[in-house]
Amino acid sequence: MNLKVTAIIILILFFSNIATAQQIVFGTNNYVEYQIGTLPFVISVGHGGNLEPASIPNRTCNSPVFAVDVNTIETAMAIKNDLYTKTGCYPHLIISHLKRNKLDPNRNLADGACGNAQALIAWNEFHDFIATAQNTANLQYNSKTFFIDLHGHGNPMQRIELGYLLYDDELALPDATLNTSQYVNYSTIQNLVASNVNNYTHSQLLRGPFALGTMLSNQSYTSVPSQSIPSPGINSNYFSGGYIVANHTCYAQNVSINGLQMELYYDGIRDNVISRAAFADAFSDVLIDFMNTHFSMVWNSCNLLSTSENTSTTTPKLFPNPVKNGNLISFAFSDLQSYQYKMYTILGQEIKKGIVSSEMNKISTSGLISGIYLVELTTKETGFRHVEKVIID
Repeated sequence: MNLKVTAIIILILFFSNIATAQQIVFGTNNYVEYQIGTLPFVISVGHGGNLEPASIPNRTCNSPVFAVDVNTIETAMAIKNDLYTKTGCYPHLIISHLKRNKLDPNRNLADGACGNAQALIAWNEFHDFIATAQNTANLQYNSKTFFIDLHGHGNPMQRIELGYLLYDDELALPDATLNTSQYVNYSTIQNLVASNVNNYTHSQLLRGPFALGTMLSNQSYTSVPSQSIPSPGINSNYFSGGYIVANHTCYAQNVSINGLQMELYYDGIRDNVISRAAFADAFSDVLIDFMNTHFSMVWNSCNLLSTSENTSTTTPKLFPNPVKNGNLISFAFSDLQSYQYKMYTILGQEIKKGIVSSEMNKISTSGLISGIYLVELTTKETGFRHVEKVIID
């Protein structure tokens, strides 16, 4: 899908004035869905779809796997709704509705779409929506975004498998070895190692008392790796992670996102509405606790699409807001500093940048379509950063 068209759709939805409705964008033929959020969580579901259009032949390239991760879409929806109940805001959610015999977004483009034109478009839209969601969340939360690629497994051992792109034999290594750069640099949470507020080591974040797996185990959802099960065991058919987390977490170059692949067992989690609701309740608590433990989060800001790392009275004031299309946005400054500004669409696309100060305090909106934008102000000298929502009417 053309991102400009996507942006227009999103902006229209924002102006629908449905107070609690979540904005949703569909890709071509409704094969891919992006439910737009304002929390620092991005969830993808690539193997839960059931659409089998005749226009897309079954995949035959490179020994494809067709197993569907049953009820993973429904489980993700339950998690989304529980997070909304607890925070008043939604996570970002990206769903492939195509059955896996038609498309596998957890494979590279050649193997995932097998050359079919419609499948190629859907594959690209799925990954573009993930990147868009991550860019938007990173802008709002200053790169404190966590990504979950949600799957379901059929392994006989009833435990949640958390994949950090470390193999089962690597997780069997001593903590001191896992804390070396050789393994940190191949992990999907390497940026968390560098930035968590408590300076926890890599091994502690994988299987210490405040690791995600340990927190889930403490909620009676046995997980690996965790403090109680530090490694899955050799030759256990453990899922360490696939193409999606390899390309949408900090394992990849130029990606700052921390995240993991999450494989859920069926009975007691995905099997029925009651199980899914109970798991969603526990997991949303774990996610919130995890972010509070490792970052300094402000949850009551998620509705505002605005955040600041300096709450002093010197924060520049932006006016008018809303502003008429074609008019100037002005800033009122209480100091003599110069600020770098960047203006983004709601999808995180940078469209303007420059310098503003008490002497040069205006930004033109000429040529911009009506809608919602984000303006980021920063100063290198003090580390100040402020993001504010602007409506162009």
